[in-house]
Amino acid sequence: MLRFGIVGTNFISDWFAEAVTIRSDATVAAVYSRTAESGEEFAHRHGIPMATTRYEALLDAVDAVYIASPIIAHHPQALAALAAGRHVLVEKTMAGSAAQIAEIQDAAAASGLIAMEAVRSLYTPAFAAIRAGVDRLGTIRQASFSKQQYSSRYDAFRTGEVLRAFDPALENSALADIGVYALQPALDLFGLHPDTATGSSVRLSNGFEAAGTLTLGYPDAVVDVTWSKITQGVAPSVVLGEDAALIIDDLAETGTVTLRPRRGDPETLFAQTPPTAGATMTGEVDAFLAQVSSGVPDARRVELTLVARQLMDAHLTRC
Repeated sequence: MLRFGIVGTNFISDWFAEAVTIRSDATVAAVYSRTAESGEEFAHRHGIPMATTRYEALLDAVDAVYIASPIIAHHPQALAALAAGRHVLVEKTMAGSAAQIAEIQDAAAASGLIAMEAVRSLYTPAFAAIRAGVDRLGTIRQASFSKQQYSSRYDAFRTGEVLRAFDPALENSALADIGVYALQPALDLFGLHPDTATGSSVRLSNGFEAAGTLTLGYPDAVVDVTWSKITQGVAPSVVLGEDAALIIDDLAETGTVTLRPRRGDPETLFAQTPPTAGATMTGEVDAFLAQVSSGVPDARRVELTLVARQLMDAHLTRC
């Protein structure tokens, strides 16, 4: 049984703990937090036997680490875990730059370990339905992928209080935090290496990148990727082919996927009620454990992680 250690005690860590708890081949053995109180509360809530404020102690107690700390901490924490011989599953975005991601991936490869980015939406039944639907559209000509989610922490920013979610010093951005849910599916479905990538972003008064659009140009298609932490989106994501359109209500928390042919009636390809907490994490846990078991990383996902961050770096530098 693989023993996970969790770094961080926010809601995404709750979801991860719930996803692992239902398994027979993995368990959460320890949690690391900056404060003893939050770590102990988290451990009690999920029945985790160990809570610690010492990262080294966590590493000594586990086989793999799930890193859900602020992005600025991902790189040093992942490298420390790999140096200790531990596999790493790192919340999106894996690190604050492509150079840092490459260093993590190289360290994992050199040690025969797995370093995987946790973009949970790519490992769900909903995304499998999206992929199958795209294959039925004929020649793809246009797509619009969006994830625009008004952050609950933005209200504080508007009154003058800058919380961690809007602090650029933590290497965070709306593109890295929210845009990844639109960018990575676009690259995965339409090609990892677009011919062109142009766009712009909105920055707040403290320099935080808060919303933007990136247009990916392919030989036969144009794909718009839009994200925001300061507005709430109301339009679905769509893929337009010559024979049909695919409509996705939400790329991250997908409820419905609908195929609409040019002629004929719409067809529902996927439909579900909102998933329970942790349900959207099970696929990525499956994928991670499969790679750990085989000792072979998913080469396409490794490349996707790096290419997406390269595009992010280029966009954030331009804008």
